[in-house]
Amino acid sequence: MGVALAACAGAPPAPPPLSVTLVQQRGDIVSGRVQLRITNTSNAAVTVTSAVLRSPLLAATGGGDTKRPETLHPGRTIDLPVALPDSRCDPEAADAAPEAVLDVSDDRGTLEQTVAVDDALGVLPRLSATQCDREALASVARVSAIAVSVSGDGTAALLLSVEPTPDATAGSVELVSLRGTPLLRFPQGTEAPLGLTVAAGDAPTTTAVPVTPIRCDAHAIAEDKVGTLFDLVARVDGRDVVVPLDRPQAVADALLAFTASVCGLTP
Repeated sequence: MGVALAACAGAPPAPPPLSVTLVQQRGDIVSGRVQLRITNTSNAAVTVTSAVLRSPLLAATGGGDTKRPETLHPGRTIDLPVALPDSRCDPEAADAAPEAVLDVSDDRGTLEQTVAVDDALGVLPRLSATQCDREALASVARVSAIAVSVSGDGTAALLLSVEPTPDATAGSVELVSLRGTPLLRFPQGTEAPLGLTVAAGDAPTTTAVPVTPIRCDAHAIAEDKVGTLFDLVARVDGRDVVVPLDRPQAVADALLAFTASVCGLTP
């Protein structure tokens, strides 16, 4: 972080006026990051060398030094990517405003300034709420996609692993359904019912869900961002929660290869 340079009169220079907005685009979701959209609202050029995001909804701060100094001329806007730390389940802090700590310099010197971040779309509260849902589900069972088995009829079986916690006092959950993606659906539509009740202390099990492509344009497959990210709907403590289905990169790659093969886009 930069250290404010003392001005000749003893007082440090006032920070240049900057506005910061938090955005998360489709490509950011799979990469686990957000963008700090910084706009220079002053009348002079400003250079940003570090941007750190902090919020009580995050387990740690995110960001740091930029890859290179970023100079913003008056009125210019730039998006700086910030890898997200783990979210915290903290409903009481849902309304807390995030902050960006910036190292900036202009023709008067270099200083560190803290700017309130506009999270108008509620990205951090949404991620925190999802973390609460993850923790509620994980207290009973871990559910993840572990393999893809291709059939010869244009479908593939997505194999789900269900690993209940050994703590038999943790209760039970109902695995309600799996929701499709912009790239993949199910033979019965955009949502596949699961109808599984899982109790803590049960033995681990697996279940297979058939999937099939929903579209075959090469552009969508080549530039896929979230096409292999399924949402799992579960009922925990009498309420429905929706959490991203955990899956390793190998499963994502297998799903993309299956889609390309079914669509006739492989050599």
